[in-house]
Amino acid sequence: MTGRLQEILVVETAGHGGLLHYAVQLADGLAASVPSVELLATRGHEFAHHRGPARPVLVLPTLVPSTRLPSSRWRHLLRRAGIAVRMCGAWARILVEVVRRRPDVVVTTMDSSHPPAAIGIIAMTLLPGGPRVVHVCHNAVPFNTGHGGLFRLGRSTRVLLGTVLRRADLVLVHGQRTADEFREVWGDGPRLAVVPHGDERLLAGEPVAPAAEHRVLFFGDWRKIKGLPVLMEAFDRLLERCPEARLTIAGSPAPADFDADLVRRWAAGHGHRVTVWDDYVPDAEVPRVLASARVVVTPYLVGFQSGVVHLAMTKGLPVVASAVGDLPTVVRDGETGRVVPPDDPEKLADALEDVLVPAGRAEAMGRAGLAEMRERHDWRVVGAAVRDAIYRASS
Repeated sequence: MTGRLQEILVVETAGHGGLLHYAVQLADGLAASVPSVELLATRGHEFAHHRGPARPVLVLPTLVPSTRLPSSRWRHLLRRAGIAVRMCGAWARILVEVVRRRPDVVVTTMDSSHPPAAIGIIAMTLLPGGPRVVHVCHNAVPFNTGHGGLFRLGRSTRVLLGTVLRRADLVLVHGQRTADEFREVWGDGPRLAVVPHGDERLLAGEPVAPAAEHRVLFFGDWRKIKGLPVLMEAFDRLLERCPEARLTIAGSPAPADFDADLVRRWAAGHGHRVTVWDDYVPDAEVPRVLASARVVVTPYLVGFQSGVVHLAMTKGLPVVASAVGDLPTVVRDGETGRVVPPDDPEKLADALEDVLVPAGRAEAMGRAGLAEMRERHDWRVVGAAVRDAIYRASS
């Protein structure tokens, strides 16, 4: 690419959830500093009503028709097969749109560890006279979303994802620790740049003061990497010292990954002290769920960056987070929340008590987190950082 950057196409195939939220806001942020930005996304996606500076191009098929999870294993397998077929169709349409629109740059934000996405991105890099391809790598190593260990890095994943990362003109990650781990796994072949993750004002709504009730909120998918058993043990310890403590666990179970009945049975034994919302929380309900909390907890066993952390801080809430990936660079211990070692229920309980109980503690941390989001994570700042990274990679 030579000369001034004129047109960027941001591509996302998810119809709901964090990757979609990221893509919509990134496209708007880029539109503040690039003349023409379009978002190529699914028809009727969760934020199809949103009207920002980026122009929506809603032509892709919906990959997941419903957020409701299947009730049996064979239905789950049929659902996955249907998603794979629709994803192949979506990538065929993406390639047609890229050839027709001829943007300077295509930014892909989806999980490229899935074969249809990986093959589609590789095909895009092979288009004659095609655009420069920039891939946002949210996780330096893909998580295992099925039974087994925490990471998925078998031979086929290494070959396909490694090819995506080497062939992309630029790979973006969200922090220096993630970049370091990325280099350990993938080497120095891919061209890499660190850009910040943006705030979550599109989803969070207006900031609020932390709730008066001593309520802890876990928000997000119920996956084994999220450390829910650690949180459950920590909350039992917290109740011994702080009987007025309450907990909400809200988000979609992931039955192929984690046994959600462990949470349901445990919660049932705690009566009104624990509230469970075991389903996808639609965007219209997110501000209300957040506003009910005094602190948000991310007890992750592993991770790199978290939209949930940015969501909480955009709402004006403090966060208690595990010291994994780049989370400690956003959740500054003692300032915007507390940071604890992963898989340590005792220290997690201590940190939750430290934020919940002292008068004014949660409010002060929430204000500091909100200032952090507004000053350093505004999407216009992120868009300018991405634009500058593209220029540097092109020089």
